[in-house]
Amino acid sequence: MPPALALQAAELTFDEDGIPFSQAFDDVYHSKDGGLAQVHNVFMAGNGLPARWRGNRRFVICETGFGLGLSFLATWAAWQADPGRSARLHFVSCELHPFSGADLAALYAHLFAADPTLAELGAALIAQWPMLIAGTHRLTFDEGRVTLTLLFGDALQTLPRLQAQVDAFFLDGFSPAKNPTLWQLPLFKQFARLSGPGATLATYTVAGEVRRGLTAAGFVVEKQPGFGQKRQMLTGHFRGARQAWTVPAQQRAIIVGAGMAGASAAERLTLRGWQVMLIDARSGPATQASGNHAGAFRPVVSQDDNLQARLARSAFLYGLRHFKRLPALAWSPCGALQMARNKDEAARFNAIATEHGLPECYLRHVDQTEARRLTGVPVTTGGIWFGQAGWVQPKSLVASLLAAAEPLLTTCYETQVDTLERQGDDWLVRDNTGREIARAPVVVLANAADATRLVPLLGVVEDLRAVTHLPQGAIPTPQALVCGGGYLTPEIDGIHCLGSSAADVADAIAAHTANLALLGQMLDTSPPSAAPPVGRLCARPNTIDRMPVAGPVPDVTRFQAKHAGSLHLAPRLDGLYALTGFGARGLVWCSLLAELLASQIEGEPLPVERDLVQAVDPARFLARELASAETETGGDA
Repeated sequence: MPPALALQAAELTFDEDGIPFSQAFDDVYHSKDGGLAQVHNVFMAGNGLPARWRGNRRFVICETGFGLGLSFLATWAAWQADPGRSARLHFVSCELHPFSGADLAALYAHLFAADPTLAELGAALIAQWPMLIAGTHRLTFDEGRVTLTLLFGDALQTLPRLQAQVDAFFLDGFSPAKNPTLWQLPLFKQFARLSGPGATLATYTVAGEVRRGLTAAGFVVEKQPGFGQKRQMLTGHFRGARQAWTVPAQQRAIIVGAGMAGASAAERLTLRGWQVMLIDARSGPATQASGNHAGAFRPVVSQDDNLQARLARSAFLYGLRHFKRLPALAWSPCGALQMARNKDEAARFNAIATEHGLPECYLRHVDQTEARRLTGVPVTTGGIWFGQAGWVQPKSLVASLLAAAEPLLTTCYETQVDTLERQGDDWLVRDNTGREIARAPVVVLANAADATRLVPLLGVVEDLRAVTHLPQGAIPTPQALVCGGGYLTPEIDGIHCLGSSAADVADAIAAHTANLALLGQMLDTSPPSAAPPVGRLCARPNTIDRMPVAGPVPDVTRFQAKHAGSLHLAPRLDGLYALTGFGARGLVWCSLLAELLASQIEGEPLPVERDLVQAVDPARFLARELASAETETGGDA
């Protein structure tokens, strides 16, 4: 069976009192006494807000039903108006039937007509409203200080995949009688798992099954005077003991590597107020794979929607929003065609487009005629059309990210990191003479395959590839990205980029010639002139499973077989992280995985599901080594 990616959007209807109403659940979206008033009186006051977020580095709220988004917008407005607010506000919310952006805009135009503040915040939300695709969607506002993480899908499936430490729960949703799914013990147990120190909850319902379920899950609950026509409401707190995630007293980090990975990590950390030193052995940033003239920015697909396809989709959608916040970035969401290379692949592509239920604005199947119209060139087959994919200039991306990181960023080029040493609360990085280059509580290894020299367990290797440059006029000019056995970009500053074949430094011409052969498979056109092809060789960092590496580095000396099946419990080297192994998809991976890394460092809710976090975890290589050793010894290792 295909994965359940399609979502049924909420239908915008109203009851006889003009209150937004759900036909699916036969219930209103908020109290007749006012949705915004309900947020303030039940959810915020019931959780001791705004007082509880004051003076904190971050405050995390988890809501069980996003609905109209009123809880998020009202909370954001209250946080924004509070001079003692936390440094950052995280709001995580589940929704099985989200509204379309157009319907939300219509609702907000009516609801916020007399409130300029909420109208402005509502418009900001609509501007970033994600495609209605099941999964985790992270949106950021207020120059990164406010984060909304939307979990689209059934809460019983999405909350168990969330990794977070929550301070307050807004138990909001249709009544237990109308939608019992959101009011059962398995979900309440997830609240307990996610609860941070002193976590609280509030809800408008005092139904007996809700009180008994929350108590059984580990919460102390009590009835309080209700809001409006409701005589009572419910508040509670988690009675278990939890240790809070601590951030180093001095938010300083060293990042080794000044390509897309390092620049992305620098931008995400400085956004959170960290002082960052960026170190690279070469004379400047973006000199390796990140120095290519242009590259492909598109997701990948699979019929079973495997881990790589899911991660690529999340990263692509996050990257689309992130790139729009980098005004100097040279890129174009001109569309991309993923060509079917044979009949079997054509059948798979058609099945993916028709069975997964993904919105057509994300992907659709096209025949050869439509593919030729969309790309503007004589492609040899049809395939999948990604309407918002395109190309990005990596150097421009790195420059934009480093510019955004100023003034909290310092750079140190032409400096080779030779050793890492933990001393007290800091990591020391030294050169090959033993000289101390810098020290900081956190080090991020973003130096491609060279990271394996410093931490061998990472298992990242170099893959040398050739990208051929074709001058404008040498071939028909595509108006979109064309991908088959290779990729071909539109004309960018007078050059088409064609890639990428395996290369050997001793015979670069052979690799460029192989690229031209790929071109012949993609386009039904005469080959370029016989002049020797030119371009660029670059080393890409690859892993054996073709998945990137992002996360805290495990402690080999304390890693045991029991950790292999529970990587989140694996012992770690305090303050040492890796961000590498991007392979052929660096432009897709870099934004989201840097956000993941920064969230891990800060102890914030993670922007992807737990199984995807484990799929990129540096500790996965140790787990596989142990599994292999047990197989070879018959389980006696």
